[in-house]
Amino acid sequence: MFRRLCAAVHNRLQVTATFGHRRTAAPSCPHFLEFVKPYSASSVGADDPSSLTASSLIRSCGISDRAALSISKKVQLDTLDRALSVLTLLKDYGFDEAHLVRLVDRLPRVLVMDAEKTLRPKLEHFRRIGLVGTALSEILSAKPVLLGYSVEKRLLPNAELLKSFSITNAKLVNAIKSSPWLMTLDIRTKLLPKVDALRAYGVPDDVILVLFTGYGYALLTDTARFNEAFDKIKKMGICPKKTTFARALGMLALLPEKKWVEKVENFMGLGWSQDNVLEAFSKQPHIVRISTEKTRKIVEFLEEKLGWTPEHTVKYAVVLSMSLEKRLLPRCAVLSILMHKGLIKPGFTGNHFLMSSKNFQMEFVTKYQEQAPEIVEVIKGVKSCR
Repeated sequence: MFRRLCAAVHNRLQVTATFGHRRTAAPSCPHFLEFVKPYSASSVGADDPSSLTASSLIRSCGISDRAALSISKKVQLDTLDRALSVLTLLKDYGFDEAHLVRLVDRLPRVLVMDAEKTLRPKLEHFRRIGLVGTALSEILSAKPVLLGYSVEKRLLPNAELLKSFSITNAKLVNAIKSSPWLMTLDIRTKLLPKVDALRAYGVPDDVILVLFTGYGYALLTDTARFNEAFDKIKKMGICPKKTTFARALGMLALLPEKKWVEKVENFMGLGWSQDNVLEAFSKQPHIVRISTEKTRKIVEFLEEKLGWTPEHTVKYAVVLSMSLEKRLLPRCAVLSILMHKGLIKPGFTGNHFLMSSKNFQMEFVTKYQEQAPEIVEVIKGVKSCR
């Protein structure tokens, strides 16, 4: 296969090679020169045409020798003209060498697509719905499956259906990044029945859009799993008009029941009641993604070092998803020093950890750095609370 590929390149370049002391030359080819870098015949085996043509392919396509060999094994290139037309078109749409390598590696058959009849309409479709600039090449090279579907039969109907929910181009792009399957599956049969169920329960379209853009997989999962998660969210009493409802449904839709039970038991093993766990989840659904070890460390820190009760932690459940080493411990150390010096009132509140880094710096570091100069260095590192 690789020798046949090399032979195609050799014919396209019209390379004339003679052996012994004669030189090898290649005539100019305007649309090809953009990819080709000057090379010397002395850099390849003069008596090995395959080496010469393989080297030319690597230079012209901007791919590594390993990628070239991989492509030659996977794809039957009918003609070099078609491959070069595809690569030229992709470069015209902003694909750099890194994007080309990744796309060809993940979707080798792109090189045998008809550049004008098949590939260009797809690139134009994605450009029209908002994939512009580097977003086009970055998303399509990362999710090349998007190029494997018909514009008329799947890509365009899906985009129009999603836009019927008043989704903007910017949010549609985010949805594609999060769940490219929204563009490739038959969402009319897989998605609409679930949307209808959400609307019937009182979930407004702006909350449903959160599912589209951040948790599309929740709407594309099988019906039984979706209904199970949906029923569980309803029993928790999470308000359907809040975006938290969408985040909670997104988290549970792909979380196996066994994993959910493990998460609940982990919290209860730390002294929480089941009601504490459900209330914390309803406020910060992403806590189910936190590892068991991190959850244990943060809960123990909050309750043993700061004196928080489970109820107080639940009130500020977002703290559970913060970094212990980068946020909680440094701030605790600064506050402890200020309390010890009598510069601020004793006691740690959730707001101490929720405020932005800029505001914390202004209110507790810059303001007191003359009375407690050590806090300037403490906030940069990790120091245990006293």
